[in-house]
Parts: sequence; C-alpha cells; structure tokens
Amino acid sequence: MSPVPDYFNVLAVDDDALILRLVEVACRPFDLKVTMRSANTVHAAIDLAKKTKFQLLVLDHDVAGIKGWELYDYLKQWLDPKVQIVVYSGSVDANAAAKYKERGIDNILKKPLSANTLGFWIRKAIGI
Repeated sequence: MSPVPDYFNVLAVDDDALILRLVEVACRPFDLKVTMRSANTVHAAIDLAKKTKFQLLVLDHDVAGIKGWELYDYLKQWLDPKVQIVVYSGSVDANAAAKYKERGIDNILKKPLSANTLGFWIRKAIGI
C-alpha cells in the first residue's frame, strides 16, 4: 500500500446541497489536509475535474438525470487513474451495481447516510 499523502483533494458531486454539506462534514476529522470541492451540476463537476487533480470522487448515483457511472465515464478523462470513488444512492439495482463494478467501483452506499458512515467509507477508500 502506498503512503497516504498529507493532503487530499475531494470532489463531491450531488444536486442536493444537504448531501454536499454532509460530505464536507464527513471529511473534517481526518488527520490530513482535505480540500473539498463540490459540484451540484454535471457541468460544474466537469469544470472542476479539468482544473484540479482529485484523489477522491464522492458521487451521487443520479445527478440531474445522469447516472453516476455515465458521469464517471465522462470525468475519467481528467481524473487520476488511481482516483478512489465512493457512490451513494437511495437505490441501486443489480444492473446499476454491475455497471459500477465493471468500472472498478465497489464502494456503493445506500442513503440515508450519516456523517460517521460516510466518513468511515471515505477513510477506507483513501486508505487511512
């Protein structure tokens, strides 16, 4: 396992402002510098992905009518190939879960989420 950097850039994508705030709260207690950027639209996510190297992508399964795997497929051209990904949703069926798995995305969480639960999965994804 490679060492964890002393900083971490996180991109959270959701069209729900409360969930974006929850991601921010979940990232706070880490013993490293976390810079969180949030996007509530697909276009905002693309703009941020083009400008910043993110180590973690926290992604809603359904953002403004686009499925999370579709957004990931588009964003990955700007993402580090080693980016860690956490997806969450109110419901992910077997077909959707398979689409994430095909892309190497195994961290799929079910809403409702607490900051503690989300924080646990974020720490697991980044290896701390």
